[in-house]
Amino acid sequence: GGNQGNQGGGGGQWQRQQGPQIGQGGLKRADNKWSKEKKEDALSKTKLAIMAILNKMTPQTFDKLSKQLVEIEVESSEILDMIITSIFEKVLGEPHFSELYASLCLAISDHNATWPFIKTIKVVNDKGTKYFWLQDIEKDEEFVGPFADKLACLDKFTTFRSASGDTDATSIPTVSKPGLNLIELVYHDEHLIKMYQGPDDDQFYFSALPFEAPAEDGLFDSEDAALKEAHRRVSFKRLLLNKCQEEFEKNNVLEEVEKQFAAVDTKSMSEREMDAHKEDKEMALIKTKKRMLGNITFIGELYKKQMLRDRIMHFCIMRLLGLVSMDAEGQLYTDGSGQPTLLKDDTIETDDESTESLCKLIATIGRQLESDPRAMKLGSFYIPQYFGVLERLSKDRTQPSRIRFMVTDLLELRDNDYVPRRKQDKAMTKEQIRQQAEIDYNVAQQQAMGNANQGGGGRGGGKGGGGR
Repeated sequence: GGNQGNQGGGGGQWQRQQGPQIGQGGLKRADNKWSKEKKEDALSKTKLAIMAILNKMTPQTFDKLSKQLVEIEVESSEILDMIITSIFEKVLGEPHFSELYASLCLAISDHNATWPFIKTIKVVNDKGTKYFWLQDIEKDEEFVGPFADKLACLDKFTTFRSASGDTDATSIPTVSKPGLNLIELVYHDEHLIKMYQGPDDDQFYFSALPFEAPAEDGLFDSEDAALKEAHRRVSFKRLLLNKCQEEFEKNNVLEEVEKQFAAVDTKSMSEREMDAHKEDKEMALIKTKKRMLGNITFIGELYKKQMLRDRIMHFCIMRLLGLVSMDAEGQLYTDGSGQPTLLKDDTIETDDESTESLCKLIATIGRQLESDPRAMKLGSFYIPQYFGVLERLSKDRTQPSRIRFMVTDLLELRDNDYVPRRKQDKAMTKEQIRQQAEIDYNVAQQQAMGNANQGGGGRGGGKGGGGR
Protein backbone atom coordinates (compact mmCIF):
# COMPACT_ATOMS: atom_id res chain seq x y z
CA GLY A 1 0.00 0.00 0.00
CA GLY A 2 1.01 3.64 0.33
CA ASN A 3 0.14 6.95 1.90
CA GLN A 4 -3.09 8.51 0.74
CA GLY A 5 -3.89 11.87 -0.80
CA ASN A 6 -5.63 13.16 2.30
CA GLN A 7 -2.50 14.00 4.26
CA GLY A 8 -1.56 17.56 5.20
CA GLY A 9 -3.90 20.50 5.24
CA GLY A 10 -4.32 23.36 7.66
CA GLY A 11 -3.21 26.96 7.61
CA GLY A 12 -0.46 29.02 9.15
CA GLN A 13 2.27 31.27 7.87
CA TRP A 14 4.61 28.46 6.96
CA GLN A 15 2.74 25.20 6.39
CA ARG A 16 5.08 22.50 5.16
CA GLN A 17 3.12 19.88 3.30
CA GLN A 18 3.99 17.05 0.99
CA GLY A 19 1.95 15.07 -1.42
CA PRO A 20 1.47 11.37 -0.76
CA GLN A 21 3.68 8.76 -2.31
CA ILE A 22 3.18 5.20 -3.42
CA GLY A 23 6.15 2.93 -3.81
CA GLN A 24 6.68 -0.05 -6.12
CA GLY A 25 3.24 -1.12 -7.25
CA GLY A 26 1.98 -4.09 -9.24
CA LEU A 27 1.37 -7.76 -8.99
CA LYS A 28 4.95 -8.74 -8.19
CA ARG A 29 6.02 -7.17 -4.90
CA ALA A 30 9.65 -8.36 -5.13
CA ASP A 31 12.23 -5.80 -6.28
CA ASN A 32 13.25 -6.00 -9.91
CA LYS A 33 17.01 -5.43 -9.91
CA TRP A 34 17.22 -4.53 -13.60
CA SER A 35 14.34 -2.07 -13.34
CA LYS A 36 15.84 -0.50 -10.21
CA GLU A 37 19.26 -0.08 -11.84
CA LYS A 38 17.65 1.43 -14.95
CA LYS A 39 15.75 3.92 -12.78
CA GLU A 40 18.87 4.89 -10.83
CA ASP A 41 20.80 5.33 -14.08
CA ALA A 42 18.09 7.64 -15.44
CA LEU A 43 18.12 9.70 -12.22
CA SER A 44 21.91 9.95 -12.35
CA LYS A 45 21.82 11.21 -15.94
CA THR A 46 19.12 13.75 -15.05
CA LYS A 47 21.19 14.96 -12.09
CA LEU A 48 24.21 15.48 -14.35
CA ALA A 49 22.06 17.40 -16.85
CA ILE A 50 20.64 19.65 -14.11
CA MET A 51 24.06 20.44 -12.62
CA ALA A 52 25.59 21.05 -16.05
CA ILE A 53 22.96 23.72 -16.66
CA LEU A 54 23.23 25.32 -13.21
CA ASN A 55 27.03 25.42 -13.28
CA LYS A 56 26.99 27.39 -16.53
CA MET A 57 24.17 29.75 -15.55
CA THR A 58 24.98 33.47 -15.46
CA PRO A 59 22.85 36.54 -16.14
CA GLN A 60 24.05 36.45 -19.75
CA THR A 61 23.21 32.76 -20.31
CA PHE A 62 20.02 32.83 -18.24
CA ASP A 63 17.46 32.96 -21.06
CA LYS A 64 18.98 30.02 -22.94
CA LEU A 65 19.81 27.81 -19.96
CA SER A 66 16.63 28.47 -17.98
CA LYS A 67 14.66 27.28 -21.01
CA GLN A 68 16.73 24.07 -21.06
CA LEU A 69 16.10 23.46 -17.36
CA VAL A 70 12.39 24.19 -17.65
CA GLU A 71 12.12 21.64 -20.47
CA ILE A 72 13.64 18.76 -18.47
CA GLU A 73 10.96 16.08 -18.16
CA VAL A 74 9.85 15.82 -14.52
CA GLU A 75 8.64 12.24 -14.61
CA SER A 76 8.76 11.58 -10.86
CA SER A 77 8.75 13.35 -7.52
CA GLU A 78 12.41 12.29 -7.18
CA ILE A 79 13.35 14.36 -10.22
CA LEU A 80 11.31 17.31 -8.94
CA ASP A 81 13.02 17.11 -5.55
CA MET A 82 16.39 16.81 -7.32
CA ILE A 83 15.78 20.04 -9.27
CA ILE A 84 14.63 21.95 -6.18
CA THR A 85 17.48 20.68 -4.01
CA SER A 86 20.09 21.42 -6.68
CA ILE A 87 18.89 25.00 -7.12
CA PHE A 88 18.59 25.53 -3.38
CA GLU A 89 22.12 24.29 -2.67
CA LYS A 90 23.47 26.51 -5.46
CA VAL A 91 21.79 29.61 -4.11
CA LEU A 92 23.07 28.95 -0.57
CA GLY A 93 26.58 28.62 -1.94
CA GLU A 94 26.28 31.62 -4.28
CA PRO A 95 24.13 34.23 -2.47
CA HIS A 96 25.20 36.96 -4.91
CA PHE A 97 23.16 35.06 -7.54
CA SER A 98 20.00 35.00 -5.37
CA GLU A 99 18.06 37.23 -7.73
CA LEU A 100 19.08 35.09 -10.71
CA TYR A 101 18.00 31.84 -9.04
CA ALA A 102 14.75 33.43 -7.87
CA SER A 103 14.02 34.30 -11.52
CA LEU A 104 14.81 30.71 -12.47
CA CYS A 105 12.40 29.38 -9.83
CA LEU A 106 9.68 31.71 -11.08
CA ALA A 107 10.21 30.44 -14.65
CA ILE A 108 9.96 26.79 -13.54
CA SER A 109 6.90 27.47 -11.39
CA ASP A 110 5.09 29.32 -14.18
CA HIS A 111 5.90 26.61 -16.73
CA ASN A 112 4.81 23.62 -14.64
CA ALA A 113 1.20 23.96 -13.52
CA THR A 114 0.85 20.16 -13.53
CA TRP A 115 3.13 17.13 -13.08
CA PRO A 116 2.83 13.93 -15.13
CA PHE A 117 3.60 11.74 -12.10
CA ILE A 118 0.39 12.78 -10.32
CA LYS A 119 -2.54 10.46 -11.04
CA THR A 120 -6.18 10.37 -9.99
CA ILE A 121 -7.85 7.19 -8.75
CA LYS A 122 -11.56 6.54 -9.22
CA VAL A 123 -13.26 4.96 -6.22
CA VAL A 124 -15.94 2.49 -7.28
CA ASN A 125 -18.39 1.36 -4.60
CA ASP A 126 -22.09 1.39 -3.67
CA LYS A 127 -21.80 4.95 -2.28
CA GLY A 128 -21.19 6.43 -5.72
CA THR A 129 -18.08 7.58 -7.57
CA LYS A 130 -15.36 9.52 -5.75
CA TYR A 131 -11.73 10.37 -6.53
CA PHE A 132 -8.40 10.74 -4.76
CA TRP A 133 -4.85 11.27 -5.95
CA LEU A 134 -1.42 9.67 -5.66
CA GLN A 135 2.01 10.28 -7.09
CA ASP A 136 4.81 8.08 -8.44
CA ILE A 137 2.71 5.09 -9.44
CA GLU A 138 4.98 2.72 -11.34
CA LYS A 139 3.99 0.56 -14.26
CA ASP A 140 3.94 -3.20 -13.87
CA GLU A 141 5.71 -5.85 -15.92
CA GLU A 142 3.08 -8.59 -15.67
CA PHE A 143 -0.66 -8.30 -16.21
CA VAL A 144 -3.99 -10.09 -16.26
CA GLY A 145 -5.68 -10.21 -19.66
CA PRO A 146 -6.47 -9.58 -22.42
CA PHE A 147 -10.09 -8.36 -22.13
CA ALA A 148 -12.48 -6.64 -24.51
CA ASP A 149 -12.98 -3.56 -22.30
CA LYS A 150 -12.28 -2.02 -18.87
CA LEU A 151 -15.54 -3.30 -17.40
CA ALA A 152 -14.49 -6.86 -18.26
CA CYS A 153 -11.26 -6.27 -16.32
CA LEU A 154 -13.24 -5.34 -13.20
CA ASP A 155 -15.58 -8.28 -13.68
CA LYS A 156 -12.62 -10.68 -13.85
CA PHE A 157 -11.13 -9.16 -10.71
CA THR A 158 -14.46 -9.48 -8.82
CA THR A 159 -15.07 -13.02 -10.09
CA PHE A 160 -11.62 -14.18 -9.00
CA ARG A 161 -12.05 -12.68 -5.54
CA SER A 162 -15.49 -14.27 -5.09
CA ALA A 163 -14.49 -17.69 -6.42
CA SER A 164 -11.24 -18.06 -4.54
CA GLY A 165 -12.16 -16.28 -1.35
CA ASP A 166 -8.65 -14.90 -1.57
CA THR A 167 -8.27 -11.59 0.24
CA ASP A 168 -5.15 -10.80 -1.78
CA ALA A 169 -5.80 -10.64 -5.53
CA THR A 170 -2.10 -10.49 -6.37
CA SER A 171 -2.14 -14.27 -6.89
CA ILE A 172 -4.21 -14.01 -10.09
CA PRO A 173 -2.34 -15.74 -12.97
CA THR A 174 -0.51 -13.18 -15.10
CA VAL A 175 1.11 -12.71 -18.50
CA SER A 176 4.05 -10.60 -19.64
CA LYS A 177 3.13 -7.95 -22.20
CA PRO A 178 5.70 -5.21 -22.93
CA GLY A 179 4.63 -1.83 -24.27
CA LEU A 180 1.28 -1.44 -22.53
CA ASN A 181 0.08 2.03 -21.58
CA LEU A 182 -1.39 2.82 -18.15
CA ILE A 183 -4.76 4.42 -18.94
CA GLU A 184 -6.82 4.41 -15.73
CA LEU A 185 -6.59 3.75 -11.98
CA VAL A 186 -9.51 2.40 -9.97
CA TYR A 187 -9.91 1.67 -6.26
CA HIS A 188 -12.24 -1.27 -5.79
CA ASP A 189 -12.73 -3.90 -3.08
CA GLU A 190 -9.66 -2.84 -1.06
CA HIS A 191 -7.39 -2.98 -4.10
CA LEU A 192 -5.73 -0.46 -6.40
CA ILE A 193 -6.48 -1.67 -9.92
CA LYS A 194 -4.35 -0.39 -12.80
CA MET A 195 -5.90 -0.55 -16.27
CA TYR A 196 -3.65 -0.94 -19.31
CA GLN A 197 -4.13 -0.92 -23.05
CA GLY A 198 -1.88 -1.95 -25.91
CA PRO A 199 -0.59 0.78 -28.25
CA ASP A 200 -1.86 -0.87 -31.43
CA ASP A 201 -4.93 -2.84 -30.37
CA ASP A 202 -8.21 -2.52 -28.48
CA GLN A 203 -7.41 -5.12 -25.84
CA PHE A 204 -7.26 -4.29 -22.14
CA TYR A 205 -5.22 -5.65 -19.22
CA PHE A 206 -5.05 -4.97 -15.50
CA SER A 207 -2.98 -5.48 -12.36
CA ALA A 208 -4.17 -5.38 -8.75
CA LEU A 209 -2.47 -4.38 -5.52
CA PRO A 210 -3.90 -4.52 -1.96
CA PHE A 211 -4.37 -0.93 -0.90
CA GLU A 212 -5.71 0.95 2.11
CA ALA A 213 -8.59 3.28 1.31
CA PRO A 214 -8.15 7.01 1.97
CA ALA A 215 -10.20 8.71 4.65
CA GLU A 216 -13.41 10.47 3.66
CA ASP A 217 -11.79 13.91 3.80
CA GLY A 218 -9.28 12.72 1.21
CA LEU A 219 -11.99 11.96 -1.34
CA PHE A 220 -13.27 14.42 -3.97
CA ASP A 221 -16.49 14.61 -5.95
CA SER A 222 -14.73 15.05 -9.29
CA GLU A 223 -11.45 14.18 -10.97
CA ASP A 224 -10.75 17.88 -11.57
CA ALA A 225 -11.16 18.66 -7.87
CA ALA A 226 -8.72 15.89 -6.92
CA LEU A 227 -6.17 17.09 -9.48
CA LYS A 228 -6.51 20.69 -8.36
CA GLU A 229 -5.76 19.75 -4.75
CA ALA A 230 -2.85 17.54 -5.85
CA HIS A 231 -1.18 20.24 -7.89
CA ARG A 232 -1.76 22.80 -5.16
CA ARG A 233 0.05 20.64 -2.63
CA VAL A 234 2.79 19.35 -4.93
CA SER A 235 3.48 22.67 -6.65
CA PHE A 236 7.06 23.69 -7.32
CA LYS A 237 6.57 26.82 -5.25
CA ARG A 238 5.24 24.98 -2.20
CA LEU A 239 8.03 22.40 -2.19
CA LEU A 240 10.66 25.10 -2.70
CA LEU A 241 9.28 27.10 0.22
CA ASN A 242 9.43 23.96 2.36
CA LYS A 243 13.19 23.98 1.74
CA CYS A 244 13.48 27.64 2.67
CA GLN A 245 11.41 27.12 5.80
CA GLU A 246 13.42 24.11 6.91
CA GLU A 247 16.66 26.08 6.57
CA PHE A 248 15.17 29.18 8.21
CA GLU A 249 13.95 27.25 11.24
CA LYS A 250 17.35 25.75 12.06
CA ASN A 251 18.23 27.14 15.47
CA ASN A 252 21.68 28.02 16.80
CA VAL A 253 23.47 26.72 13.71
CA LEU A 254 26.74 28.48 14.53
CA GLU A 255 26.57 27.26 18.11
CA GLU A 256 26.18 23.70 16.81
CA VAL A 257 29.35 24.09 14.74
CA GLU A 258 31.19 25.39 17.82
CA LYS A 259 30.00 22.38 19.86
CA GLN A 260 30.97 19.96 17.11
CA PHE A 261 34.58 21.19 17.05
CA ALA A 262 34.75 21.61 20.84
CA ALA A 263 33.91 17.92 21.22
CA VAL A 264 37.09 16.93 19.38
CA ASP A 265 39.91 15.80 21.68
CA THR A 266 42.81 18.14 20.87
CA LYS A 267 45.11 17.18 23.76
CA SER A 268 47.27 14.85 21.68
CA MET A 269 47.34 17.12 18.61
CA SER A 270 50.57 18.61 17.39
CA GLU A 271 50.82 22.35 16.83
CA ARG A 272 50.34 21.82 13.12
CA GLU A 273 47.26 19.67 13.70
CA MET A 274 45.83 22.28 16.09
CA ASP A 275 46.27 24.98 13.47
CA ALA A 276 44.51 22.80 10.91
CA HIS A 277 41.70 22.11 13.41
CA LYS A 278 41.20 25.83 14.04
CA GLU A 279 41.25 26.56 10.31
CA ASP A 280 38.65 23.83 9.67
CA LYS A 281 36.46 25.33 12.40
CA GLU A 282 36.70 28.84 10.92
CA MET A 283 35.86 27.54 7.46
CA ALA A 284 32.87 25.60 8.83
CA LEU A 285 31.59 28.72 10.61
CA ILE A 286 32.00 30.82 7.46
CA LYS A 287 30.21 28.21 5.35
CA THR A 288 27.34 27.89 7.85
CA LYS A 289 26.91 31.65 8.10
CA LYS A 290 27.00 31.94 4.31
CA ARG A 291 24.17 29.40 4.05
CA MET A 292 22.12 31.23 6.67
CA LEU A 293 22.46 34.63 4.97
CA GLY A 294 22.08 33.07 1.52
CA ASN A 295 18.75 31.54 2.50
CA ILE A 296 17.36 34.75 3.99
CA THR A 297 18.43 36.73 0.91
CA PHE A 298 16.82 34.12 -1.35
CA ILE A 299 13.57 34.30 0.64
CA GLY A 300 13.61 38.05 0.09
CA GLU A 301 14.22 37.69 -3.65
CA LEU A 302 11.37 35.17 -3.94
CA TYR A 303 9.10 37.72 -2.27
CA LYS A 304 10.23 40.38 -4.76
CA LYS A 305 9.29 37.98 -7.57
CA GLN A 306 5.85 37.64 -5.92
CA MET A 307 6.38 33.95 -5.19
CA LEU A 308 5.90 34.73 -1.49
CA ARG A 309 3.26 36.91 0.12
CA ASP A 310 4.12 39.67 2.57
CA ARG A 311 2.60 37.75 5.52
CA ILE A 312 5.52 35.29 5.33
CA MET A 313 7.95 38.21 5.34
CA HIS A 314 6.30 39.57 8.47
CA PHE A 315 6.48 36.11 10.05
CA CYS A 316 10.23 35.94 9.33
CA ILE A 317 10.87 39.46 10.66
CA MET A 318 8.91 38.79 13.85
CA ARG A 319 10.73 35.50 14.36
CA LEU A 320 14.14 37.15 13.93
CA LEU A 321 13.18 39.94 16.35
CA GLY A 322 11.69 37.48 18.85
CA LEU A 323 8.24 39.09 18.60
CA VAL A 324 4.75 37.63 18.37
CA SER A 325 1.49 39.16 17.13
CA MET A 326 -1.15 36.81 18.54
CA ASP A 327 -1.86 34.46 21.42
CA ALA A 328 -2.17 30.67 21.36
CA GLU A 329 -5.83 30.95 20.32
CA GLY A 330 -4.96 33.10 17.32
CA GLN A 331 -6.26 36.36 18.83
CA LEU A 332 -4.29 39.48 17.89
CA TYR A 333 -2.58 41.37 20.66
CA THR A 334 -3.72 44.99 20.90
CA ASP A 335 -2.59 48.06 22.83
CA GLY A 336 -4.67 50.33 25.08
CA SER A 337 -6.27 52.04 22.09
CA GLY A 338 -7.19 48.75 20.44
CA GLN A 339 -4.48 48.90 17.77
CA PRO A 340 -2.58 45.71 16.80
CA THR A 341 0.68 45.44 18.72
CA LEU A 342 3.65 43.09 19.07
CA LEU A 343 4.91 41.48 22.25
CA LYS A 344 8.23 39.92 23.12
CA ASP A 345 8.13 36.12 22.96
CA ASP A 346 10.62 34.66 25.44
CA THR A 347 10.29 31.22 23.86
CA ILE A 348 12.00 32.47 20.68
CA GLU A 349 15.77 32.55 20.97
CA THR A 350 17.46 35.44 19.16
CA ASP A 351 21.17 36.17 18.83
CA ASP A 352 23.61 38.24 16.78
CA GLU A 353 23.06 35.98 13.78
CA SER A 354 19.30 36.59 14.02
CA THR A 355 19.92 40.34 13.88
CA GLU A 356 22.33 39.99 10.95
CA SER A 357 19.78 37.86 9.07
CA LEU A 358 17.09 40.43 9.86
CA CYS A 359 19.19 43.30 8.51
CA LYS A 360 19.91 41.29 5.36
CA LEU A 361 16.22 40.50 4.85
CA ILE A 362 14.93 44.04 5.39
CA ALA A 363 17.70 45.47 3.19
CA THR A 364 16.51 43.10 0.44
CA ILE A 365 12.73 43.56 0.75
CA GLY A 366 12.20 46.73 2.81
CA ARG A 367 11.33 49.08 -0.01
CA GLN A 368 8.84 46.67 -1.59
CA LEU A 369 7.39 45.58 1.76
CA GLU A 370 6.58 49.18 2.70
CA SER A 371 4.99 49.96 -0.68
CA ASP A 372 3.44 46.59 -1.61
CA PRO A 373 -0.11 47.19 -2.94
CA ARG A 374 -0.95 43.56 -2.07
CA ALA A 375 0.29 43.95 1.51
CA MET A 376 -1.90 42.94 4.42
CA LYS A 377 -3.38 45.85 6.37
CA LEU A 378 -1.72 44.76 9.60
CA GLY A 379 1.68 45.49 8.04
CA SER A 380 1.12 49.23 8.46
CA PHE A 381 0.84 48.68 12.22
CA TYR A 382 3.76 46.28 12.51
CA ILE A 383 6.46 47.93 10.35
CA PRO A 384 6.83 51.02 12.62
CA GLN A 385 7.14 48.65 15.59
CA TYR A 386 9.93 46.69 13.87
CA PHE A 387 11.93 49.85 13.37
CA GLY A 388 11.17 51.02 16.89
CA VAL A 389 12.89 47.87 18.17
CA LEU A 390 15.78 48.39 15.76
CA GLU A 391 16.19 52.03 16.85
CA ARG A 392 16.53 50.91 20.46
CA LEU A 393 18.90 48.13 19.44
CA SER A 394 21.17 50.58 17.61
CA LYS A 395 21.60 52.58 20.83
CA ASP A 396 21.91 49.61 23.18
CA ARG A 397 25.50 49.70 24.51
CA THR A 398 25.19 46.11 25.72
CA GLN A 399 25.12 45.00 22.09
CA PRO A 400 28.39 44.33 20.22
CA SER A 401 29.51 47.36 18.22
CA ARG A 402 29.35 45.29 15.02
CA ILE A 403 25.62 44.69 15.55
CA ARG A 404 24.90 48.31 16.48
CA PHE A 405 26.70 49.58 13.37
CA MET A 406 24.90 47.04 11.21
CA VAL A 407 21.48 48.12 12.52
CA THR A 408 22.44 51.80 12.16
CA ASP A 409 23.38 51.13 8.51
CA LEU A 410 19.97 49.55 7.96
CA LEU A 411 18.18 52.53 9.52
CA GLU A 412 20.17 54.91 7.30
CA LEU A 413 19.36 52.75 4.27
CA ARG A 414 15.66 53.12 5.06
CA ASP A 415 16.05 56.88 5.50
CA ASN A 416 17.62 56.91 2.02
CA ASP A 417 14.59 55.09 0.54
CA TYR A 418 16.53 51.80 0.52
CA VAL A 419 19.05 53.11 -2.03
CA PRO A 420 22.53 51.95 -0.91
CA ARG A 421 25.10 54.73 -0.44
CA ARG A 422 27.74 52.36 -1.79
CA LYS A 423 27.48 49.88 -4.62
CA GLN A 424 26.56 46.32 -3.77
CA ASP A 425 27.93 43.20 -5.46
CA LYS A 426 25.39 42.05 -7.99
CA ALA A 427 25.52 39.61 -10.87
CA MET A 428 25.70 41.46 -14.19
CA THR A 429 25.77 40.44 -17.85
CA LYS A 430 28.78 41.31 -19.98
CA GLU A 431 26.75 44.07 -21.62
CA GLN A 432 25.85 45.53 -18.23
CA ILE A 433 29.50 45.34 -17.19
CA ARG A 434 30.51 47.13 -20.41
CA GLN A 435 27.90 49.84 -19.86
CA GLN A 436 28.96 50.30 -16.23
CA ALA A 437 32.62 50.47 -17.25
CA GLU A 438 31.75 53.15 -19.81
CA ILE A 439 29.84 55.14 -17.17
CA ASP A 440 32.73 54.80 -14.70
CA TYR A 441 35.20 55.89 -17.40
CA ASN A 442 33.16 58.97 -18.31
CA VAL A 443 32.81 59.93 -14.64
CA ALA A 444 36.55 59.50 -14.15
CA GLN A 445 37.28 61.64 -17.23
CA GLN A 446 34.97 64.42 -15.98
CA GLN A 447 36.59 64.32 -12.56
CA ALA A 448 40.05 64.46 -14.13
CA MET A 449 39.08 67.45 -16.25
CA GLY A 450 37.57 69.14 -13.22
CA ASN A 451 40.73 68.54 -11.22
CA ALA A 452 42.86 69.85 -14.08
CA ASN A 453 40.80 73.04 -14.31
CA GLN A 454 40.95 73.54 -10.57
CA GLY A 455 44.64 72.78 -10.57
CA GLY A 456 45.47 75.74 -12.84
CA GLY A 457 44.67 78.14 -10.04
CA GLY A 458 45.74 75.94 -7.17
CA ARG A 459 48.72 75.90 -4.96
CA GLY A 460 51.99 75.55 -6.88
CA GLY A 461 50.47 77.04 -10.04
CA GLY A 462 52.15 74.51 -12.38
CA LYS A 463 50.62 72.80 -15.43
CA GLY A 464 48.34 69.83 -15.05
CA GLY A 465 47.34 70.33 -11.43
CA GLY A 466 48.01 72.02 -8.16
CA GLY A 467 50.98 71.34 -5.96
CA ARG A 468 50.46 69.26 -2.84
